[in-house]
Amino acid sequence: MRLTQPSDDLDAESNTSDLQNMMSNGASSVLDNGHVKGLSNGSTNGSAANRSLSPRLEPSVDRLSKHSTAIARVNLPGTALYPGSATNREEFVRLVIQTLKDVGYVATAATLEEESGFSFETARVAAFRSSVMDGDWSTAERGLSVLGVRDEDGLRAARFLISQQKYLECLEAGRSADALFILRQEIAPMDLEPARLHNLSSLIMSSTPEELRRRASWDGARGESRQRLLAQLQQFVPSSTMVPPRRLDTLLQQARQHQIDLCNHHVNVQETSLYHDHICSRNQFPSTTTHILAGHTDEVWQVQWSHSGKMLASSSRDMSVIIWRTNRAYEGAELECTLERVLRGHCFTINAIAWSLDDKLLLSSAEHEIKLWDVESGICVKTMLDHSHTVNGLCWMADGSGFVTGGMDRRIMQWDNHGVLTAVWPILDIRILELAITPDGTKLVAIGQLAQPATTSADHVSNVFTNATIIQASGGAMPAVASTESNGNSKDMERRIAVYDVETRQEIWAQPIMGELQSVKLSDDSRFALINHRQGDVMLWDLEEARLTQRYFGRPKGACVVRNCFGGDNANFVMSGSEDGHIYVWHRRTGTLFEILAGHGPGGVNSVDWCPGEDAIFASCGDDGTIRIWGPEPTSGRDGLVEKSRKTRDGLSGDFDNERPTNNSTSEDHRSSSPTRTKATLPR
Repeated sequence: MRLTQPSDDLDAESNTSDLQNMMSNGASSVLDNGHVKGLSNGSTNGSAANRSLSPRLEPSVDRLSKHSTAIARVNLPGTALYPGSATNREEFVRLVIQTLKDVGYVATAATLEEESGFSFETARVAAFRSSVMDGDWSTAERGLSVLGVRDEDGLRAARFLISQQKYLECLEAGRSADALFILRQEIAPMDLEPARLHNLSSLIMSSTPEELRRRASWDGARGESRQRLLAQLQQFVPSSTMVPPRRLDTLLQQARQHQIDLCNHHVNVQETSLYHDHICSRNQFPSTTTHILAGHTDEVWQVQWSHSGKMLASSSRDMSVIIWRTNRAYEGAELECTLERVLRGHCFTINAIAWSLDDKLLLSSAEHEIKLWDVESGICVKTMLDHSHTVNGLCWMADGSGFVTGGMDRRIMQWDNHGVLTAVWPILDIRILELAITPDGTKLVAIGQLAQPATTSADHVSNVFTNATIIQASGGAMPAVASTESNGNSKDMERRIAVYDVETRQEIWAQPIMGELQSVKLSDDSRFALINHRQGDVMLWDLEEARLTQRYFGRPKGACVVRNCFGGDNANFVMSGSEDGHIYVWHRRTGTLFEILAGHGPGGVNSVDWCPGEDAIFASCGDDGTIRIWGPEPTSGRDGLVEKSRKTRDGLSGDFDNERPTNNSTSEDHRSSSPTRTKATLPR
């Protein structure tokens, strides 16, 4: 919007009754906060619009007087920022003025307003802003229409927000009668959802302001609630009238993120400059094997980093779990990996492992057996045999209150942190192949095979539900548990993705899929699920919209279970092992396959996992019996890599310390093992 001569603006304002009602500080040319008042409705400045345009864009200059200091107003032809630009000059200058004020350059912003003839915001906007921040609610409500809010639904929603703030402030101030009047005369007629109206009504019973603020999740009139209210109301006002907060910085952040999204090898958060485009070198990507960990005696089927990134758990066909510890002596030092402990006790090949949120406990499952391990001592705290078939899914609750397990018996069971069964979900339609809970704790995602139920003996059903809270299916009848004799391998069996509400334990949506599903990995924002498909592709599903958003191709088909992961800064990679012994890396957004990493020996790569505590490190495991740690290429060169491998590759030869049998489960402690037992092998 343009600044006009003060006399013109005062004449315009004299004809605007709504503005007169909102303005209370007179018609001075400059507000105390540096905002210029004398504003027009956006018409061009004087006769500049009718002036012929100079082909050389030489500006014409008017002279204004401000506090006895002459400021040259620059009048440029056209509306573009400069010749050939698609950026509107007025919009750009207004955003610059906003930014200058935000960072504290108020006088400079005022000068730019005078020189350009553009103002950041009109007096009407400034008055509306002040009315909200000062708690002048009647003026704020009138200001909504003055600022161009025409949509009835928008007006209703905005007025509710104002009434809600008024109501809460009256309660906080102890004015219960006024609050009750607002509730009955303003809020109740808005036809809110009954639960929402009931929640607001219940706040009247708060005995203290502190209790009110706690129950309402509100920080009070003296907190930031009015500022948040202003931001909410601004969503209903046209952005050309009331510019969104810090808009220029938002645009710069979007441009930065766009460049990162297009950068295939972006692995970590780093300083970016406005002076040049962002791009990461391939040398920064973890494409080099830096450590080979050889502790298992058979195929390694899964690796999983602890939440701190300081430990790595690996499970194997040899029926053991190994805990590896990683450490850096100081920032920037080379990563050290040591075999800390071997957990033994399972009688079958281990299907799944899962770390607790505090990394103090570890779950492992083999066939129908589940073990809960204390990581520090290596003791098996509890062995659980409640499932009637193979347990493939282990996951801790997002709030740390316990964990859930799911198996081919179509059961999901909930346990506390001590391994006590607390609840059994209604029997599912699918035999569970894997499950995961979103980080926000609201959804459980399961993949599995659709199967017809088969009956089992009453004795076994009784055993399954001992000491559990039984959740009956609809109608009160308990469905039968799947028979342990069924192998669930029918080629005619339908595969399905199913999403459940964790609180209600009800299915939200389900989607049948052609071909076997092998694993599921959830994004940190709880929005997406990465699902491995036997047909060779990896699928990315949007859990909110229940749709397939991306597929990643280029990997060969395979029959074995392969576990995938997200990787990189903001999970911008999708990574997967393969039965051809390679690791495949795609750009998450574009689906571009940009890395195929070789290194493992004969057989497949069964699992990959990105380290949460490091910028550019991930682990993989394979049929060759090893775990590989991948990082950027060492700057020390090949000799440094040989030395690093020599120091970190550890075997199981030699005596073990601190063997602790518990329920036929043992732990082998390697924290004091001698470096002389390590083997040096140059990574392939």
